[in-house]
Amino acid sequence: MGENKNNASKEKPVKKKQSNIPSGFLLEYRIKRLLFHMGYFPKMGVVMKTSQEETAVEITDLDVYGIYMHKDFTSKTLWADCKSGGAKVHDRIMWIKGVMNTIKINDTVFVKKGVRTEVKQYARTSGIQILDLGMLEKLEKDYKISEEYWAGSWNPEIQHDQLVTLSKIDIPTNDTYKKIAKFISADYWAIDSYSRIKKIITALRELSMVLSLPISDEQLTSVRWAINELMGLFLLATLNVCKEVYYFTDSEKRETVYEGLAAGDVSNKKRKEIFDAAFRVAYSVVQSQIPDFKPPTQLPPINLTPPRYTEAFLNLISRITNNPLNYYDLLRFIDFSLMEYDLHSRKINHDVLKNMFINYADLTIGAKTLFHFVSEVTGIPRSYFQLLDN
Repeated sequence: MGENKNNASKEKPVKKKQSNIPSGFLLEYRIKRLLFHMGYFPKMGVVMKTSQEETAVEITDLDVYGIYMHKDFTSKTLWADCKSGGAKVHDRIMWIKGVMNTIKINDTVFVKKGVRTEVKQYARTSGIQILDLGMLEKLEKDYKISEEYWAGSWNPEIQHDQLVTLSKIDIPTNDTYKKIAKFISADYWAIDSYSRIKKIITALRELSMVLSLPISDEQLTSVRWAINELMGLFLLATLNVCKEVYYFTDSEKRETVYEGLAAGDVSNKKRKEIFDAAFRVAYSVVQSQIPDFKPPTQLPPINLTPPRYTEAFLNLISRITNNPLNYYDLLRFIDFSLMEYDLHSRKINHDVLKNMFINYADLTIGAKTLFHFVSEVTGIPRSYFQLLDN
């Protein structure tokens, strides 16, 4: 994993101004920055629910959630629960244990200052690490993180409240933007990879049409932020599909991907069972009212067709699984480059990216392949992605 070598070759640090952002959020951005430098693809404010239905129960929101993707597309997850103020440590540890068991997180770090050694040792027996704020400073030095270096998706002055701004846009109506904001923060995490992919492509198509409208700079930034956020989530879902089919033959990959995109979160087999049961109940009701009614010997078939971009997506899967090194660490690469440069149409500093990612040349190939696919199927202009112009 290519982490930063030193601060000297970075761009000038973005100094943290006197901020109106609450201290708790600033701590979360600090942890998000640390996880990024550790090699994780980090997200903030991830809402975990039992499902995406309106009646779903919210389990919790994760302050910082990191996904570490390996070369073979397997992954591990880390949850950082951050408390800048007072909290009953023992109660919090018990609560964290319950959440870990419910949503199957690999590792958890509880960020809290002033915790006694024996409490840290007790927490560790439950699979929970406690990170003291003093130790946080040491880790930042270990990973060569400058105190004033705020950039990419961990720049609080740019990133904070973008989701709120997005959800308030009402051009022409507010429903679309509220739905996309809710999807990014919550619904995405409650559905399977194929449903994620289809919903993201739909959302990107809707947002692509807004890019050329006469909207305020603040709204345009929020729309671009949402596109960039969805790009990372799309890649994450795609890499998870790659993990599922990595050891399959080409014909097995094709069959699996076609069925996945056609069915979404309900398999074709299960859908047929539901369909058949519903028809049999309907026929039974009709027959009870009309005794002479003769139901058909064969039930009508279900014709489920995958979306039109399925062949292009299958080609993307093939490219990724056949060239895994071009996509290793691509999550962090596009997360940083899109949020640091494309968000404001700033010219890419390739020296910064080369210093951050030791496999920079491979990653540019992978990123261009991804951007070509997204541009082709969603209508986002190729010019939106600066790497396609290089």
